[in-house]
Amino acid sequence: MSGHSKWSNIQHRKIHQDCIKSKKFSKIIKEIFIAVKHLESKNYSFQLKKLISNAKSMNIPKHTIEKTIQKALNIQNSQNIKTFNIEGKILGVSMIIECMTDNYNRMMSKLKNCFNKIGGRLCKNGELIHLFNHIGIFYVNTKNINCPIEEFELMSIDFGAKDFFIKKNIIYIYTDFKSFGFMKNNLEKFNIYYKSEIQWQAKYLQKISKNIKNKIIYFIETLKMNEDIKQIYCNI
Repeated sequence: MSGHSKWSNIQHRKIHQDCIKSKKFSKIIKEIFIAVKHLESKNYSFQLKKLISNAKSMNIPKHTIEKTIQKALNIQNSQNIKTFNIEGKILGVSMIIECMTDNYNRMMSKLKNCFNKIGGRLCKNGELIHLFNHIGIFYVNTKNINCPIEEFELMSIDFGAKDFFIKKNIIYIYTDFKSFGFMKNNLEKFNIYYKSEIQWQAKYLQKISKNIKNKIIYFIETLKMNEDIKQIYCNI
């Protein structure tokens, strides 16, 4: 029986991991679809390249990516997928939730139910945004730099870097949101390969008990199972 129990546990974990992987695949495919629909925008043109690179790194089949791009080109105006942020508060913790869905009312209903179940609430747009900084993060491998690190750091400051550090051969460059495009353009100008992302970073961290922290972590992991949710940021 112990062998059967062990196999059942392994099988359960495998199913759970496959489910999470499938959700991630669905999210990035949906993001590619949106980027293709907005190809006239330079921002989305850059984003599409980044998303395709991310999809390949996740081993999403090439034909799946190509099929998604072709579908978006064929039906650019027939599917109304929207991206937006939702603000919410739960157990004293503030959150910004990035969403992407073709059914706004369904998305809001699900989120509202999730927050209400444990005494949280959705907030008015802009109510919590002042508690976070909108930042850009660039990741550059040191082997992709063709000049001394000290010189590259000074260049990065000119390009808008607010923070710069190295960890395990990866250079982390932080910018504020308004400098994100300028940094991106200059890195590309000098043919420096990079990866990047935009985040909401809490200005101050909320002090909470370990018990509440565990509840918040479980709540966030539950929300992330919804493929309409791109990312969740909070102040813990």
